[in-house]
Amino acid sequence: MKNLRSSRLFAWAIVIAIPIWFGSCKNDDNPVVATTTVEGSYKISALTIDPKALGLYTDVVAASKLFFNNSTCLNDITITFKTGGDATTDNPSSCQSLPVPVSTFTGIDATSKWTQSGNKLTITKGDGTKTEYTVLSTGTILGLQWQGTLNYPVPSATIYTYTMNLTKQ
Repeated sequence: MKNLRSSRLFAWAIVIAIPIWFGSCKNDDNPVVATTTVEGSYKISALTIDPKALGLYTDVVAASKLFFNNSTCLNDITITFKTGGDATTDNPSSCQSLPVPVSTFTGIDATSKWTQSGNKLTITKGDGTKTEYTVLSTGTILGLQWQGTLNYPVPSATIYTYTMNLTKQ
């Protein structure tokens, strides 16, 4: 008798569980495809340096405001990665009075070229200088990281790691 009740209970459990199992299968007609290209126009939302620049600053955007009379240049420039490999920056009025080109901070000038292979982005400036970036993220926020020296306000032989977040426009 007890065995018969257990069998019925098990049968009811299976009858109830099967529709729940099959009902949980989801047919997603609009799968999310991760953006893997850097193509698009972006504004700088963050730029950090490690170790600290001059032993004081990790936030390059904030430091640039101190060094450049409260200039919002780094937040104002638009960096565009075009289909076909051109990379450009604009020259907003907030950048025109800086004593150094914006490419000093970003490695990208108005006539740069870009290529991407996996998570490696190579940018060649108009003067032929190449910088290799590691792409940390793509999509709404493009995260880039690279290594280089600091040439402003004083040249330094220290190798710094720069991390830049760009917000897609």
